[in-house]
Amino acid sequence: MSEAADRRAVRRVAAGDARALTELYDRHAALLAIRLRRAGASRSETEDLLQETFLILWRSADSYRGDGAVAAWLWSIARRRLAGMARREARRRAREATWLLPGGQRSEEGAWATGVDMTRALESLDPGVRAAFEAVALDGLSIRDAARRLGIPEGTVKSRVHRARAHLRKEIG
Repeated sequence: MSEAADRRAVRRVAAGDARALTELYDRHAALLAIRLRRAGASRSETEDLLQETFLILWRSADSYRGDGAVAAWLWSIARRRLAGMARREARRRAREATWLLPGGQRSEEGAWATGVDMTRALESLDPGVRAAFEAVALDGLSIRDAARRLGIPEGTVKSRVHRARAHLRKEIG
């Protein structure tokens, strides 16, 4: 299949032709899988990323401008999905981070070990401070995203999270 045939297939996908999607999958999935694995994705992540990539192709084929190779366009979609997956994993790890307690204990384990009721400690926070802390520390949002969610300036989120951390360290420590 040539580049011109790939472009025609993308136009057919944009028109709702599922067979064209299958053609593109058969032509490009193996190479995308190799590139994703080289980029650090596990086998299961690679499978998920391929599904997401071709689902995005199905949903947004009409956004392909045709000014680059279809294979490169598909790789850019897969690479963005991989980056998103890495960001989600980093946020998940951050939620499990040890930054609340001195001594490097996970927050839940450390709270239990010291006899502190973590729920009570969180509930003792001012509601605005607690909302900012939960958005950043528990929901894994960035400061910017938490500010948008809460409808307050980023600096306010930062100061509230700082106050929450100090309060919780005092409660736990």
